[in-house]
Amino acid sequence: MESFGVAIIGTGWVAGEHVKAFSSNPHAEVKIICGRDQARTQAFVDAQAPGAKAVTDINTIVNDDSINIVAIATPPDCHREQALAIAQAGKHILLEKAMATSLDDARAIRDAVADAGVKSVVSFVLRWNPLFELIKSQLADDSIGRVFLGEVDYFHGIGPWYQQYGWNIKKEIGVSSLLSAGCHAVDALRWFMGGDVVEVMQYSTASNGVDYSDYEYHPTSCTICKFADGRVGKVTSCIESTQPYVFNINLVGTHGTIKNNKIWSKTKFPGQTDWVTTPTILPDSGDVSHHPFTDEATHLIDCIRFDKESHASIADAFKTHEICYAADLSGIEGRPVQIPMG
Repeated sequence: MESFGVAIIGTGWVAGEHVKAFSSNPHAEVKIICGRDQARTQAFVDAQAPGAKAVTDINTIVNDDSINIVAIATPPDCHREQALAIAQAGKHILLEKAMATSLDDARAIRDAVADAGVKSVVSFVLRWNPLFELIKSQLADDSIGRVFLGEVDYFHGIGPWYQQYGWNIKKEIGVSSLLSAGCHAVDALRWFMGGDVVEVMQYSTASNGVDYSDYEYHPTSCTICKFADGRVGKVTSCIESTQPYVFNINLVGTHGTIKNNKIWSKTKFPGQTDWVTTPTILPDSGDVSHHPFTDEATHLIDCIRFDKESHASIADAFKTHEICYAADLSGIEGRPVQIPMG
């Protein structure tokens, strides 16, 4: 059986989910865990990846011919250096979002992966959520016609109790509400509506609530997206909300509407008097253990085995990130920003 050696860079919360995901696949073996501190990395290995080697030097991965796939699960400000080294070594990449903290760094990663010809996936893991798969099938079946308005909202209170809070609050690492978390909503808008976003306008604010006072940027933003064909989308990202985690999806089409796992369709359900609801697993938790990382890892392995490009590749994810960078620039400068950016 074809087998791929896997290395994980990072020893945090999400790194543990990548270990579980690859370990459950018969075509993968987690061989190396790379962290900043040897003792902490060894403790991570002992607890979550028995048998793997604990290292602190990324060159150990770069120079190991038995490593075919590398999952980069470090904070975003580390990604450019790490991703370029891994791509140039000819290894396939699973890159956590945000893929980079700046447009230039994201572009450099995209270009390095293209030059190396390796397979890649950026961890917009909700693309494998059952609700997302349900909605994609409904859209493919023309259940609501042409979607001309899309709204996707990310509401999540990321306060001191949350694992990534320590670095997420910092401008140079978290960057913005949209990039640190709301990018999932931007990616979902692109995934469901298709087409290219050519202009964005953003407004942002801060509640100044006591639990979120350490943020170095506005934790709340609202972004309007204009598509090349004139359609419109809206993304709200609020990581200072006092409520349970909510991921709203509202797609309005020419003969129906999808609202999360509810659908109204005058062609598929003529005579309906209420929303048709499909029981399914919703993206309703910020706990990474809730997310379908196993399906994501399997997808990357299948892309490698069968030589196909991922729908969530670094090249595709760059488009999502460029929307985020443009939107944040719009919020800073108070003007619409066109895409592609210079």
